[in-house]
Amino acid sequence: MIDDTRNTKTTTIKVDIFGKEYSIRSNENSDLVVEVARFVDSKMREIDKGGHSSNPVQVAVLAAMNISADLFSAQRSKEEAFSDIDKRCKELIERISSAIHQDS
Repeated sequence: MIDDTRNTKTTTIKVDIFGKEYSIRSNENSDLVVEVARFVDSKMREIDKGGHSSNPVQVAVLAAMNISADLFSAQRSKEEAFSDIDKRCKELIERISSAIHQDS
C-alpha cells in the first residue's frame, strides 16, 4: 500500500500521526491512506493514554504489536471459518452423493 513506486499513479498524501505530519506516497485511494493513518494515530494515542511509555518510538512499537496481534487473530479466525466451511461442504457433497446413489 505505502511507498509502492512501481505504479505510475502514485500520489503523496499528508497525514498526521501522533502529532507529527508525514507525507505518504501511495498508489491507494487517498481516503484509505487517511483512514489507516487515523487508525494508527488512535492506537498510538490509546497506548499513550495508558501510560505505557512517553517515548514516541516505544508507543509506535507497542501500537504496531497490538495492531499485528489483531491482524493475526483475524487471519486465524478467517482460516478457521474457511476450514469449517470446507468441512461442511465436503459433508454435504457426501450426503448428496449418497442420496443420489440410493435413488439410482
